[in-house]
Amino acid sequence: MIHEISYALVPFFFSMATGYLAGKLARGAMPLSSINTMLVDYALPFALLLYTAKMQRASLSSHLMLILLLVVVMLAPYFVSLALSRFIFNAAPSDAAVRAVTVGMPNFAAVGLPLLHSVYGDDSDLTVALAITIASVVMSPAGLILLERAKTYESGGPQTNLLAKALVTTLVKPIVIAPILGILVSLAGWQLPGLLVQSLNIIGSTTAGLALFSTGLILASQPFRLDKEVWTGVALSNVLQPLIAFLLVVLLALPKPIAGEAILLSAIPCGSFGILFGLSYGVQDTTAGTTLVASSVLSIISLTATIFLLGYL
Repeated sequence: MIHEISYALVPFFFSMATGYLAGKLARGAMPLSSINTMLVDYALPFALLLYTAKMQRASLSSHLMLILLLVVVMLAPYFVSLALSRFIFNAAPSDAAVRAVTVGMPNFAAVGLPLLHSVYGDDSDLTVALAITIASVVMSPAGLILLERAKTYESGGPQTNLLAKALVTTLVKPIVIAPILGILVSLAGWQLPGLLVQSLNIIGSTTAGLALFSTGLILASQPFRLDKEVWTGVALSNVLQPLIAFLLVVLLALPKPIAGEAILLSAIPCGSFGILFGLSYGVQDTTAGTTLVASSVLSIISLTATIFLLGYL
């Protein structure tokens, strides 16, 4: 068991630590924006397209309950974090939105692919691809709507059609379009041409390392200030989410290994998309940045415990 946990987590944290050190040791500012664009708009969409397109239709239908589970797992802590930020910690609407997305949207893109692949093998690729797609379709509008509302309120503009704007902004992103196209290819029973697969794979295969490295860079660039709201966010992400997943796995009677994959996905620490969304609206929230750092560091404990316990399920 220790051997399996080591092989699953050591490469993951090594790659993240490399990015963190690169960010801290760099003499000038690292090109984080360019690296993130490369990851989110090219490498990850190419990988998601390949993963989803090669799956069988029967495999897709068997993941319907997983989709429901992941939606609940993300939205529950999102709404709890949003309510606590606004009414207990008195945060501004834009800051609360960034914090809620940071807590509710696990780092599927950077951590999910390498982590689940090392634990469950190639069969977990579809699960991770669906998780990233669901997170993009559900959580992106959840954050963008609030950020758009805060922006228009501060500027005195009309607060109309916010949902439509957020959905359009989300659905045109490559990270959403690519897996949807792949699923359509799979449902139609088609196969991507071999030359296209090979071409996409050259960049798509860089996803895991690039995602972990960029996460380390983001961690290195974030200010750090621990407070009660940070610890609350870490508890929601690292403890509450996997517990919700475990209860839903039992309630929905999900089969193995999908049940284990769902729980392990839910134990993944906070993601950086909420912070990136905020930066695009001029919002730089220290609490969200500290929560991201603390959640990632403490995931050494929570992920190890989760993998260990999954060995007995």
